[in-house]
Amino acid sequence: MARLNVSTSFVLCIQGHLFSIRLFMEIILGLGRMIVMELKSKEDILEMLEGYEKIVLFGDSGCAQMCDVGGILQLEDMTDFLADHGKDVLGYVFVEGGLCDEFATKQELEKHKNMLEEADAFLVQACGVATQNLTEMVPEKISLPAVDSDFLGTMPERFHHDERCSMCGECVLDLTGGICPITRCAKGLLNGPCGGSMDGMCERDEDTECAWQLIYDRLREIDKLDNIKRIWEMKDWSKKHGPKTIVHEAKDALFQ
Repeated sequence: MARLNVSTSFVLCIQGHLFSIRLFMEIILGLGRMIVMELKSKEDILEMLEGYEKIVLFGDSGCAQMCDVGGILQLEDMTDFLADHGKDVLGYVFVEGGLCDEFATKQELEKHKNMLEEADAFLVQACGVATQNLTEMVPEKISLPAVDSDFLGTMPERFHHDERCSMCGECVLDLTGGICPITRCAKGLLNGPCGGSMDGMCERDEDTECAWQLIYDRLREIDKLDNIKRIWEMKDWSKKHGPKTIVHEAKDALFQ
């Protein structure tokens, strides 16, 4: 029985490492999707931390690390920066995977329990979900966001992020040839291009292609131009706004 437990633990450990490697390779090769975020300014971070002396930093190996805001190197840089400005950084908590993973986060919180109890505040170098997760998990401590979450996007190459999805709750990609007008159009237009585009480029930024020109070209390519003639009903933006709770139940079949 002891041998079985050891073997099982070994298999689970290997599976965990394989998952982490697969996740890393998907993102680094541009095959993954992530919440893209940027570090707040030094001034904003210091202003947030006014009145708090003992700080614990949080980061993860998922989106935060891939956006270079919350990996181990960035946590160490933040430690030095805050120390130079008179803060007592007790240490950092680094979650393999993501701070959005409550199970993994709880494990790390338990490991660092004594350090966390001493902290005046947590500085979270990850997305808004991570900050809210920590607020709910450790309500007696204040969790502060060190980054701004911008969009759900792709990573075609290292340090390069392209906005692709606004998570509107009512996807229309089937009608637009797989190109999102809400995200790719500067005005979020759903019934065709504005009058300002010229030579296939957006009036807001001459280096940005007009989303509706891209949609038109794509629909023509796949012989679906009839889609562009449709005058769509007003979008139901209530599906965009939250808060939402979605519970996925185990099923034997996809559409059970």
